[in-house]
Amino acid sequence: MNPSWKFVSLLFFTWLLANPIFAQDNVLTGLWYSSGTVNSEGTTNNYMGELNLKQSGKQVKGTFDYYFRDSLFTMEVEGNFDHDTRYLVLKPFPIMLHSSYSTKIGVECSMRGEFIVRFSRLGMYMGGKFVADEKYRYTCPDISFDFSKSTDNVSIFAEAKKAQEAAKADTLFNDETSQYTVKAFVNRPKDYFKEIWVQSREITLEIVDNGAIDYDSVSLFVNNKIVVKKTMLSRLPIKLVLQLNDSLPFNEVSMFANNVGLIPPNTATLTLTDGDNKTELELNSDLNRTATLKLYRRRF
Repeated sequence: MNPSWKFVSLLFFTWLLANPIFAQDNVLTGLWYSSGTVNSEGTTNNYMGELNLKQSGKQVKGTFDYYFRDSLFTMEVEGNFDHDTRYLVLKPFPIMLHSSYSTKIGVECSMRGEFIVRFSRLGMYMGGKFVADEKYRYTCPDISFDFSKSTDNVSIFAEAKKAQEAAKADTLFNDETSQYTVKAFVNRPKDYFKEIWVQSREITLEIVDNGAIDYDSVSLFVNNKIVVKKTMLSRLPIKLVLQLNDSLPFNEVSMFANNVGLIPPNTATLTLTDGDNKTELELNSDLNRTATLKLYRRRF
């Protein structure tokens, strides 16, 4: 090791010993980010979470914001932190069950948090999981998180919360159809970005976010009719099996942007399966235009 690095390392560990960060009363105060992975076999819905904590001595209070499927949830949390063991325990609170198909009628699990806080020259980390009571562990498997502490006080969910509140104020739902979205779709110009010829009358479409998950949501329209209401783009595909209408000269598939998330525009990857053939396309929609695909069917 270079002598200068030895000296720097010695200074760092000397400072660490002289200034034990974990002895501070507010070491956990701040914002912590992580995605959550369900410890279960098979396909599951993951979580994107943010802890906003305030520590006073051993007592910790705050909120846990998390995205699940197409919805943002905010839950109050409280617990205790042991400075000696660096162990944080959060009291049980409800979290949406990973296998819930809909956030409107989904089932919640009561889960507690168990985390170990780590410190390095690069930052602070908090690894652990949310766990259910023993008798519910099979139904509600553990959700693992590895939180990183933010270096600033800007919440990544702040804009998403504003968008959600605006949507609640401006959007009227009629069963599963958003009247607001339908009206906005009609008034927003279409961007016909691609024309594709297909052979099968039945095709499959899968749409995923092709960049960083930044909480942008879309609705899907087929031939100007809404078929998928507001859904957040993620790594899990929005899947649609489509029966083409042969009475039309061509069929249209439109990706309408309900918002543009934290990083405009809404950018997604669409995979079209036509029998044994697959086509992959990139879609870009924003609040001024709707990416629209024209589908022509070959008839022999």
